Amino acid sequence: MVAKETVYIATEEVGRERWYLLTSLSSRQCRPKELLQVFRNHWSAPNSLHHVKDRSRDEDVHTLRRPGLGEVYASLVNTALNALRLEGWFPLRMSMPLRAKTCAFRPTQTIARLCGLSS
Repeated sequence: MVAKETVYIATEEVGRERWYLLTSLSSRQCRPKELLQVFRNHWSAPNSLHHVKDRSRDEDVHTLRRPGLGEVYASLVNTALNALRLEGWFPLRMSMPLRAKTCAFRPTQTIARLCGLSS
């Protein structure tokens, strides 16, 4: 069993969860710390991607009714998120929503950076 405790900064509330991890490996083949690391590594990319797309960009709220637009929209969102992750553009600890707002308030500078015209 893994006990997870999350502190929500905005409300200072504490959330608690219990996870039960199962494996076919014996305790000699995989110790609890190793099992936890395997679990974290397995889910880290999908979880972080879901969090950024759904929580920060409200991806689940968007409804596109024209055929083919969903793929185009997803490509644009992925491109924008990758641009926001570019090294050197923002302080490492700056949140994705704040990075997006910074770009939105400075569109000329953002376009210049994407075109490689400024650093």
